[in-house]
Parts: sequence; structure tokens; C-alpha cells
Amino acid sequence: MSTPDRQRSVSMRFLRCSFGLACVASLFLASSAKADTILAFSQLNSADVVVATQTSPTTTVFTTTSATNIDGGGVSVPVYISTYLGVAQVPFPILAYETVSLTSTTVASSSSGTITQDYSGTIQFTVNPGVAGPSNAAFLIATFGPTGVFSGGAGGGSAGLNASEPQDTVTFTVPGLAFSDAALNISFSGISPTLSITGSTVTSFTGQDAGTFSAAIVPEPGTLCLASIAIGIGTLCYCKKRKSRSDG
Repeated sequence: MSTPDRQRSVSMRFLRCSFGLACVASLFLASSAKADTILAFSQLNSADVVVATQTSPTTTVFTTTSATNIDGGGVSVPVYISTYLGVAQVPFPILAYETVSLTSTTVASSSSGTITQDYSGTIQFTVNPGVAGPSNAAFLIATFGPTGVFSGGAGGGSAGLNASEPQDTVTFTVPGLAFSDAALNISFSGISPTLSITGSTVTSFTGQDAGTFSAAIVPEPGTLCLASIAIGIGTLCYCKKRKSRSDG
């Protein structure tokens, strides 16, 4: 084999190895994401409430639409975001507005003093009161169902709402980001009247909420492609440089 042919052969082998490394690097980027707190929040005013309304003998819906929520324009609850995209907002938390729309998907049950019922729906955190839209940017839109579990002690004043992948379908929407292994954990306090079942669904109540949304931030395909392209360009430049040196 002549020297130029040998150099081309070496370069091709190097290119193939580098391409393989680029693929491995892309896979590593896709699999190295770790779960983090995407958003943590608490209410700004204790007087503002989430409203659970029994709409039929078998259905209860949760909303933040209430005349008592004056700070949120009667449609949202003002909240402080203490952690956002894994970064603690200290000492100045982010002011946002929470809008809740949840509906029960099963009948409620009571076992050993614990009331349980499944829910699905959407929780939004936006810059202004109301749902997200062109004039109301969202910090996070969380959609889950149909088996988000609401549970609490019968006759008590607190409860929790939990949903997580892969047991449930949980989707987080933040512009420009993709997520995996999403989960949410919402706690309700000050439930009034205390937690109970009427018919076969949770009895109407009001209460305050706080919670966390966690997930792994996943590099999108475009990011992986750019990483591979960058490595590929670097490889070609290296090969060209080697060829120039050998020709010189």
C-alpha cells in the first residue's frame, strides 16, 4: 500500500472511530439526565384557596376559581416559586399565579381511615392570573392522569395529591425543554370542612396548597445532533490537518 493510501486508510479508521464516539457521546447525553426539582411553590396569602366542588354523586372537581381569590383576579392563586429548573430562588422567590383544573376519574374509597380518589387534570403557573396564552407566559404547565392519587385521613384537615411516571402519564411543558420521569407532589392544608365522602366522591371543601414538581431534563434531539456534528467537524478538521502535514 502506498503512503497516500495508507494515510487515507488511517484517516478513515480515525473518522469511523470518531463517529462511533460521537454516537456514544450522544447516547450518554441522552441518558445522563438526573431528576431535579423543576418547580417548588407555596401560597402567598393564606386567605386564598383551592376549591374542591362536588358536582355530582360521583365527581369532584378542583379549581382556583373563587371570589375569595381576589389577588388572582378570581381565577388564580398567587404563589411564590422557591425553586425553578433546579435553581433555588433565594432570597427573592418568583411571584407567579397558580391555576388548577382537576377532575376525579374514579369513585372515592375509604380504607383504614384513609380516603382515596384518583384525579386527572392540569396545574399551571403563569406570569399573570389565568391560563397560559400568547399574552400570559407559563413557568410550567403540568398535565397528569388518569390515576393521580388524592388521599388523606377521614375527618382530617390535610391531604396529598401525587402522580408520577411510569405509573401515570405526567407531562411538563416549559418552552425549549423536554423532560422524563416527571412527578408531582402537592399537599393540601387547612381543609374545611374536614375531609369526607358524600355519595361516592370527596365532599366539597376549600384549602391551601403547596408542592413540588420534579423530573429529569432531557437534551432534545437537536442538541444531540449538534453535539455529533461538532465532533464530526472536529474529526474532519483533524484529518485535513494531518493530510496537510503529510503533503508538506
